[in-house]
Amino acid sequence: MRVIGGNLHTAVQTWTRTDTHPVILIGLCHVGETDYYADVARILDTNLDAEILYEGVVREQPPPALTVREQARLAHLDGWGLRRLLEWAAAATGLQLQSRGLTRREHWHNADVTAVDLLRVSGHLRRIDLPDPDDMSWPDGIQARLAARVLRRLLIHGSRWSHLTANRSTRLGIVDWRNINAITQALRIVHDSPVLPPWGAGHLSGMGRLLALNDFTLAHTQWLRAISKQPPTTPDTSTEDKP
Repeated sequence: MRVIGGNLHTAVQTWTRTDTHPVILIGLCHVGETDYYADVARILDTNLDAEILYEGVVREQPPPALTVREQARLAHLDGWGLRRLLEWAAAATGLQLQSRGLTRREHWHNADVTAVDLLRVSGHLRRIDLPDPDDMSWPDGIQARLAARVLRRLLIHGSRWSHLTANRSTRLGIVDWRNINAITQALRIVHDSPVLPPWGAGHLSGMGRLLALNDFTLAHTQWLRAISKQPPTTPDTSTEDKP
């Protein structure tokens, strides 16, 4: 993630290696402008020959055998509050949820870990209790616009450092291990087709390090504006930066 002109941008990185197809890492912000998700969708639609490996922790059905404590931790994982936090942020700022702005296609493949395995390698996840956005009353007029601008700025600058709030074991499971799982799957496919993993932008640095270990080189970076410091009045645009 990068703040450019006060706005939050996320990277689209093209990694190349001799004798294989490229891996294009699409960093995503889980809440963003409507035009931001349209830009991401256009990138996906212009790479129809690529294998799309998306993130999304998998719930096994039926679940494996669990201890009583593991059952309690799994229930906590379901309600730890990230989804509610994103819904609250989107409602308060006039942004869109990634799950609504970017629709998964049938031919996409999940490259994430299972919920049970995730809880077994992660530390304690703090529960976030927030009201349902539909039940909240928001100010009107100038107060609403001011509140939305303040919250947008908090999102813009807080998103870059959110990973620092996780303890070591939680980061191991939530970030590092999931990076390994996705990239090892990508490396099995990249000989046959390009690979596009649209994942949270916080994963890109770790994924890039894994690709570099396997002789990939960062060939190109494109920056997409994910969150404007105030609601945009003109169509969204992106800037490009070559390494």
